[in-house]
Amino acid sequence: MIFFLLTGIVFTANGCKKESNEDSETELLGSILSQESAIQAACQRFILSESSCVATTDSSASVCSGLISKLKGEILPQELSTDAVAILYFDCFTKTNYTYNIAKACNQNSFNSNSDYRRVQRTGTSQAEISWREAFNQCGSLENEVPPSDSGISETDTILRSDPF
Repeated sequence: MIFFLLTGIVFTANGCKKESNEDSETELLGSILSQESAIQAACQRFILSESSCVATTDSSASVCSGLISKLKGEILPQELSTDAVAILYFDCFTKTNYTYNIAKACNQNSFNSNSDYRRVQRTGTSQAEISWREAFNQCGSLENEVPPSDSGISETDTILRSDPF
């Protein structure tokens, strides 16, 4: 009986050992990577919002780092250009794209590429494109527009210098 009690205490004590420096570093690295994953996920959602109307869609793995960099480069003031703020912009633009897709009644053959999709949004003359430009400008606080109240962008005290895409 005493043998089992002592064995239990020894095993329990080993389970309570102090976390090593390596474990702390691994946890910190995991935390940093998960933050990167959040911005990657936001970019992927943005690309996905375009893909439902595009025949040959961009691979988010190949374009997201560039899109993230461009978007963060357009956020003013630059010192507030964080991943968290960029995620809010990506999410606002994603919502705007889905609204456009419904208004346009597009399908995967409506545009040849993501570039065509974006070009038509910016230059088209239909009501869908006009409404998209207004919503896009609101998201980015472009042309003196104000972001949607549910986007969280107003609370960041940021604007976009210009269209990042």
